[in-house]
Amino acid sequence: MSPRHVRDWSHVFLLIAIASCKSGGERRESEPTPGLAVVLAARPPRIDGSLEDPAWRLAKSTGSFVATREGGPAAVEASAKLLWDDGYLYVGLEVQDPLLVAGHETRDAYLWEQDCVELMVDPKGDGKSYFEIEVSPRGTVFDTRFDARRAPPPFGHVSWDSAARVGVTTRGEIDDDRADAGYTVEIAIPWQAFSPEGAPARPPASGEEWRANLYVLDLRRDGQRAAAWSPLGAGDFHVPHRFGSITFQGPERLESPEGPH
Repeated sequence: MSPRHVRDWSHVFLLIAIASCKSGGERRESEPTPGLAVVLAARPPRIDGSLEDPAWRLAKSTGSFVATREGGPAAVEASAKLLWDDGYLYVGLEVQDPLLVAGHETRDAYLWEQDCVELMVDPKGDGKSYFEIEVSPRGTVFDTRFDARRAPPPFGHVSWDSAARVGVTTRGEIDDDRADAGYTVEIAIPWQAFSPEGAPARPPASGEEWRANLYVLDLRRDGQRAAAWSPLGAGDFHVPHRFGSITFQGPERLESPEGPH
């Protein structure tokens, strides 16, 4: 199958809304959002698109992602793990995908048109400054930051550079008609990325809580599907008050931090 391009932003979210509404009903605003303990890594994982490093074996899993709007079983099978150390936030995602579609090869291309994983991070948890990173099965990156929900339009400050390191392995060939099995993504994000104005960056303190959400987008022959860690109650990924909570566990600082391999 040749890559399909969805050029209209509102059309993308219409597809997401349709995919996430199949079981009917909206998730009530009063329902709790999920939480995840982020384990301190004694040694940094190798950023190679594999979650077989010992560090990942100790990391807590989100469990299977759910339907983006109302929760419940999703049409896409995916899960994630998070780790941290003195230098980086690490994110690992496993996606089951029978047809890999990822034609974009240019940084900050519209990866959400095809297959990709997506991370949104709101360090202060107030919805006033949050960050978005997307990675495709090709390892192409789109990253941006927002001053508030979807501000500035249409795609935030795309000039922001997360300086993230990524590693991807695929279980199948991208952009052909043969059946695939999925892909694995690793992301290492330096803490400095969350200080876009250039203020000195620091890792979070032990026990500190941030807000975040994780997503997967899957383009199929019959349209696009999506899943999320925390359901949003709307056909839009940009609902910061519905992001889950991530809590950093471990000592205040490490003695001798190492960077990712």
